[in-house]
Amino acid sequence: MIKKELLYLRQQCKRFKILYVENEDKVKVQTAKVLSLYFDDITLAKNGRDGLNKFKQFEYDIIFTDIHMPIMDGFEVAQFLKSAKKTSDIPIIFVTAEFKSEEFIGKGYKLGALDYFTKPIEQFSFLNKMQLYIKLFLAQKVQKKQLDDTLLEYMNLMDNYILSADTDLEGKITRVSQSYCKLCGYEKEELVGKIHTELRSHDVSADIYKELWDTISKDKIWKGELKSKTKDGEEFWVELFISPMYDKKGTKVGYNFINQDLTYKKKLERIAITDGLTSLFNRRYFDQLAPKIVSSAQRYDKKYLCFALIDIDNFKKYNDTYGHQAGDDALIQVSKIFQSFMHRPDDYCFRMGGEEFCMIFLSEDKQKAFDFMVRIKEGVENLQIEHKKNDVSKFLTVSMGLKCEEGKNIENLERLYFDTDKLLYEAKETGRNKVIADI
Repeated sequence: MIKKELLYLRQQCKRFKILYVENEDKVKVQTAKVLSLYFDDITLAKNGRDGLNKFKQFEYDIIFTDIHMPIMDGFEVAQFLKSAKKTSDIPIIFVTAEFKSEEFIGKGYKLGALDYFTKPIEQFSFLNKMQLYIKLFLAQKVQKKQLDDTLLEYMNLMDNYILSADTDLEGKITRVSQSYCKLCGYEKEELVGKIHTELRSHDVSADIYKELWDTISKDKIWKGELKSKTKDGEEFWVELFISPMYDKKGTKVGYNFINQDLTYKKKLERIAITDGLTSLFNRRYFDQLAPKIVSSAQRYDKKYLCFALIDIDNFKKYNDTYGHQAGDDALIQVSKIFQSFMHRPDDYCFRMGGEEFCMIFLSEDKQKAFDFMVRIKEGVENLQIEHKKNDVSKFLTVSMGLKCEEGKNIENLERLYFDTDKLLYEAKETGRNKVIADI
């Protein structure tokens, strides 16, 4: 029966690496001989310090150690290993020649010892105990592997499906998920080390980033929508959650970014607010946004809100002469000229309907705003789109009305629109192909 048990135990023990710490050579040889009946892979150490040095070089499954040793005793070895997270679960068995007191024995158990064996080790008792322990160790290994596999699967899911990144306190990326790399077109190696804001779109207001950093610098969570750019320069949108990260001591060490891809949603929203022909904002979006722009401008004290209405000159005659397809092509080309001047986050251009357009922008100087609109007018005429029935030029032209008003003097949107429309009417009545402004 003992032989069968010994055979079973030896088969199971082959997978274990053993570290045995003992300072007395004679005892070390005797105990190692007993251990070798069951374990093939045994490393010997002459004292506690030597044992820990060997432990730093290799990983062991079970540690047998004497207690009384001149250079770092067994209790100190146990205390060191149990205090470290990586080694806290490793079984430690004391091998000692004496049991001084219950307090002495209790100290070892408090330090996390699994058991005590007396020297010299008695084989039969050792066999029975180790048979039980080996079954326990094997079950723990299986459970740990299952847990590790589950954790690895979870981490892979996080990496492949969660848009996340970590940065240090200066915003330099230290970790990034594969899914985020896929979204922005970079390899992980290309992103790690970059400042997170390098991915931002240039037309995102600096005020948003100031608010972001002000919030997280105060150890608060920031939530918002941001437009960024891919490696190829394409834009994408994310809903972003940024929270502080702390180490075990509670010291803030960086920030965690969790993103949700909003690009498709934003594309749908863009379709809803965009004119299908010209890709400018549509009248529906004007009705939604313009009141907010005016309300916001009323709080400005150093800038003018510039409101322009634009009409393509004699456009009905153009359609009658060249056909509606040519008219659509002309609208597209004119709109591209308008868009080419709208670079800043606070620049807006709307197609109000037919050949009528509206521009809204901010300026610190009325004359500069007027000169800006003149350049746009000239840009349209420089397209040199033939228009035989235009009585002011042989090319397609536009007339503009421009109203620049300090925010504190703006009564409301309706009044602003009315005053600008009068200026546009004056431009058309006094010869067309011009800008009339209240400067």
